[in-house]
Amino acid sequence: MNIITNVTPLRKPTKWVDGNDDIGEIVASLFAELKEHNALGLSANQLGYKRRIFVMTMKPSPAVCIVNPLITKQRGYQIGEEGCLSLPGIIVKVKRPQQIVIKGENQYRKHAKYKLSGQQARIACHEMDHLVGKLITDYKE
Repeated sequence: MNIITNVTPLRKPTKWVDGNDDIGEIVASLFAELKEHNALGLSANQLGYKRRIFVMTMKPSPAVCIVNPLITKQRGYQIGEEGCLSLPGIIVKVKRPQQIVIKGENQYRKHAKYKLSGQQARIACHEMDHLVGKLITDYKE
Protein backbone atom coordinates (compact mmCIF):
# COMPACT_ATOMS: atom_id res chain seq x y z
CA MET A 1 0.00 0.00 0.00
CA ASN A 2 1.03 3.59 -0.41
CA ILE A 3 1.16 6.08 2.42
CA ILE A 4 -1.23 8.94 1.65
CA THR A 5 0.58 12.25 1.20
CA ASN A 6 -2.37 14.30 -0.09
CA VAL A 7 -3.42 16.43 2.88
CA THR A 8 -7.06 16.75 1.78
CA PRO A 9 -8.13 13.23 2.82
CA LEU A 10 -5.83 13.38 5.86
CA ARG A 11 -7.77 16.40 7.13
CA LYS A 12 -11.00 14.40 7.44
CA PRO A 13 -11.67 12.95 10.90
CA THR A 14 -11.95 9.18 11.09
CA LYS A 15 -15.04 7.25 12.18
CA TRP A 16 -15.39 5.27 15.38
CA VAL A 17 -15.16 1.51 14.95
CA ASP A 18 -18.36 -0.21 16.02
CA GLY A 19 -18.89 -3.78 17.15
CA ASN A 20 -19.88 -4.97 13.68
CA ASP A 21 -16.83 -3.61 11.85
CA ASP A 22 -14.36 -6.19 10.57
CA ILE A 23 -11.00 -4.54 11.18
CA GLY A 24 -8.74 -7.48 10.30
CA GLU A 25 -7.60 -6.10 6.94
CA ILE A 26 -6.97 -2.64 8.36
CA VAL A 27 -4.92 -3.96 11.29
CA ALA A 28 -2.89 -6.32 9.09
CA SER A 29 -2.14 -3.49 6.65
CA LEU A 30 -1.13 -1.13 9.44
CA PHE A 31 1.28 -3.60 11.03
CA ALA A 32 2.77 -4.52 7.63
CA GLU A 33 3.35 -0.88 6.66
CA LEU A 34 4.70 -0.01 10.12
CA LYS A 35 7.30 -2.73 9.69
CA GLU A 36 8.03 -1.99 6.02
CA HIS A 37 8.69 1.70 6.69
CA ASN A 38 10.41 1.06 10.04
CA ALA A 39 7.98 3.65 11.40
CA LEU A 40 7.20 4.57 15.00
CA GLY A 41 3.46 4.87 14.41
CA LEU A 42 0.83 4.79 11.69
CA SER A 43 -2.84 5.69 11.64
CA ALA A 44 -5.53 4.03 9.53
CA ASN A 45 -6.29 7.16 7.52
CA GLN A 46 -2.67 7.32 6.34
CA LEU A 47 -3.50 4.16 4.38
CA GLY A 48 -6.90 5.38 3.23
CA TYR A 49 -9.01 3.66 5.89
CA LYS A 50 -11.49 6.00 7.54
CA ARG A 51 -11.51 4.26 10.92
CA ARG A 52 -10.25 5.34 14.34
CA ILE A 53 -7.32 2.91 14.62
CA PHE A 54 -3.57 3.31 14.92
CA VAL A 55 -0.51 1.18 15.55
CA MET A 56 2.71 2.17 17.28
CA THR A 57 6.00 0.72 18.38
CA MET A 58 6.44 -0.07 22.05
CA LYS A 59 10.13 -1.01 22.08
CA PRO A 60 11.38 -3.20 23.54
CA SER A 61 7.89 -4.77 23.52
CA PRO A 62 6.05 -5.62 20.29
CA ALA A 63 4.06 -2.96 18.44
CA VAL A 64 0.46 -2.43 19.57
CA CYS A 65 -2.82 -1.60 17.87
CA ILE A 66 -5.28 0.76 19.52
CA VAL A 67 -8.88 0.87 18.30
CA ASN A 68 -11.10 3.81 19.26
CA PRO A 69 -8.35 5.39 21.37
CA LEU A 70 -9.06 8.08 23.95
CA ILE A 71 -6.51 9.96 26.00
CA THR A 72 -7.95 10.00 29.51
CA LYS A 73 -5.08 11.68 31.39
CA GLN A 74 -2.12 13.83 30.51
CA ARG A 75 0.63 15.38 32.58
CA GLY A 76 3.59 17.65 31.98
CA TYR A 77 4.89 18.58 28.57
CA GLN A 78 7.78 18.05 26.22
CA ILE A 79 8.86 19.88 23.09
CA GLY A 80 10.51 17.95 20.30
CA GLU A 81 10.90 17.64 16.56
CA GLU A 82 8.50 15.42 14.65
CA GLY A 83 8.36 14.14 11.12
CA CYS A 84 5.58 12.24 9.38
CA LEU A 85 5.43 9.61 6.65
CA SER A 86 2.56 11.55 5.08
CA LEU A 87 4.59 14.78 4.97
CA PRO A 88 8.01 13.69 3.70
CA GLY A 89 10.86 16.05 4.45
CA ILE A 90 8.90 18.22 6.89
CA ILE A 91 10.10 18.50 10.49
CA VAL A 92 8.18 20.58 13.04
CA LYS A 93 8.76 21.31 16.73
CA VAL A 94 5.65 20.17 18.60
CA LYS A 95 4.63 20.52 22.24
CA ARG A 96 3.16 17.27 23.56
CA PRO A 97 2.26 15.88 26.99
CA GLN A 98 5.14 14.17 28.81
CA GLN A 99 2.83 11.45 30.14
CA ILE A 100 -0.55 10.15 29.03
CA VAL A 101 -2.99 7.39 29.77
CA ILE A 102 -4.71 6.10 26.65
CA LYS A 103 -7.62 3.69 26.60
CA GLY A 104 -9.31 1.78 23.79
CA GLU A 105 -9.34 -1.73 22.45
CA ASN A 106 -6.62 -3.89 20.95
CA GLN A 107 -6.87 -5.59 17.55
CA TYR A 108 -8.80 -8.46 19.19
CA ARG A 109 -11.40 -5.96 20.46
CA LYS A 110 -10.37 -6.46 24.11
CA HIS A 111 -10.04 -3.49 26.48
CA ALA A 112 -6.58 -1.92 26.38
CA LYS A 113 -5.03 0.74 28.59
CA TYR A 114 -1.52 2.13 28.28
CA LYS A 115 0.42 4.50 30.49
CA LEU A 116 2.93 6.16 28.20
CA SER A 117 5.68 8.68 28.73
CA GLY A 118 8.37 10.41 26.72
CA GLN A 119 8.64 9.31 23.10
CA GLN A 120 5.85 6.76 23.38
CA ALA A 121 3.46 9.49 24.60
CA ARG A 122 4.62 11.68 21.70
CA ILE A 123 3.98 8.91 19.15
CA ALA A 124 0.49 8.18 20.50
CA CYS A 125 -0.45 11.88 20.49
CA HIS A 126 0.86 12.28 16.93
CA GLU A 127 -1.30 9.36 15.76
CA MET A 128 -4.31 10.67 17.71
CA ASP A 129 -3.92 13.95 15.82
CA HIS A 130 -4.10 12.04 12.53
CA LEU A 131 -7.37 10.44 13.59
CA VAL A 132 -9.01 13.85 14.02
CA GLY A 133 -7.52 15.37 10.87
CA LYS A 134 -4.70 17.35 12.47
CA LEU A 135 -1.17 17.40 11.01
CA ILE A 136 2.20 18.45 12.41
CA THR A 137 2.17 21.45 10.07
CA ASP A 138 -0.72 22.81 12.18
CA TYR A 139 1.84 23.34 14.95
CA LYS A 140 4.11 25.59 12.88
CA GLU A 141 4.49 29.03 14.37
